[in-house]
Amino acid sequence: MKQNLTFNVSLISSTASKTNTDMWDESLDSFDKKEYRKSFEEFLDYLNTDFRKKYGNAQGTEFSIPHGSIVVNIKFDNDQMKVNAPFLSLPEKNVIPLLRQVAALNFVNLNLAQIILKDGKLNFEYECPIELINPWKIYYIFDEICITGDKYDDEYVTKFGATRISEPRVTPYDTNTVDVVYAVLQQSCDECLENVKIFETDRKYGFAWNVIASTLYKIAYYAHPQGQFLNDLDKAISEHEREDLPLPDVVMRGKEFVQQLKAIPKAKLAENLYYIETFIPPKRRSSLENIQENFESTFDRVTQEMGAREYLSVTLRIILKFYEMYYYNNLQDNINAIAVDAMSRASAQPFEVAAPILFKAMKKIMDGDLSLETGVSDYAAMISTGISKLKSFFKK
Repeated sequence: MKQNLTFNVSLISSTASKTNTDMWDESLDSFDKKEYRKSFEEFLDYLNTDFRKKYGNAQGTEFSIPHGSIVVNIKFDNDQMKVNAPFLSLPEKNVIPLLRQVAALNFVNLNLAQIILKDGKLNFEYECPIELINPWKIYYIFDEICITGDKYDDEYVTKFGATRISEPRVTPYDTNTVDVVYAVLQQSCDECLENVKIFETDRKYGFAWNVIASTLYKIAYYAHPQGQFLNDLDKAISEHEREDLPLPDVVMRGKEFVQQLKAIPKAKLAENLYYIETFIPPKRRSSLENIQENFESTFDRVTQEMGAREYLSVTLRIILKFYEMYYYNNLQDNINAIAVDAMSRASAQPFEVAAPILFKAMKKIMDGDLSLETGVSDYAAMISTGISKLKSFFKK
């Protein structure tokens, strides 16, 4: 491997959290005052200030809020809060295996809400008196419904032939954008496999592991896939982090998954490329403090390696941490700007060029210096590359 991996700017310019933390405190305060309906309205405003206007009725008694491929319906009736989220209709075949899987979800994934079978249809349901809608409680009720429903509807449609009760509220990527994503996917997989082969030959399995992990994170960062593609990608990332297997075996499995990604037909890929609205954030809200804490051990390591001029190792370690940061966080715009600027300038560069650029960016974050030396206008130009085609159909 003679140079850094290629960087492609995300199709979505900002993944910053839309939550309003001030409204969380307001919601808790209203609940303590027994102003339950007001508390719930402030709870929605904490998640997204547009939710009540976009998805609620004029009286504020009913809401239908999409999360990925499911819709959560909330109704206030006679001082009761009733929640219903249509899930799946039973298939003609494979009913028993599907119901076994659903029963496991009720016992393992769901604590308060339950999946109920009625007239051949599966729905998430929950109901409680209004005086019990503590913001902490209802957050986790909606979280378990949203995360479980959005993940397993795709899986059960694919595995068991179940059908969705309602059509997902999604906006597909246009044809030109699918072509671009497919080309980037092919290029990223080829680049990964070529470099893994080099590292395997030299028995440098740690570097091979790093390249595979960075590639998987990059695909999630760049393309924002959904559906079963995302489920499979998440599973592959989880499997790649296993420590109970010999490292060469983990690398082999990761390489096989990258080969599977490369073989996906463009039409199949297109089925999993669409813009979604989310009710409960699937990732945590980032902060400078939690990013610094996560970077600390890597920064200490690359600081030593920079002194020893181990530029390959520095580059691969920092690229991995940056992509990992995006995978687990709704990343704030100021840190996003620093990372995108550095990864763009270090893209496909020789390691002796890439390493100082990336190290300087990580050091700025560790120092709490979130200024962007290249200027806001330069950053805006970088993030606009590759996303201009999306502006016409991405929801504002």
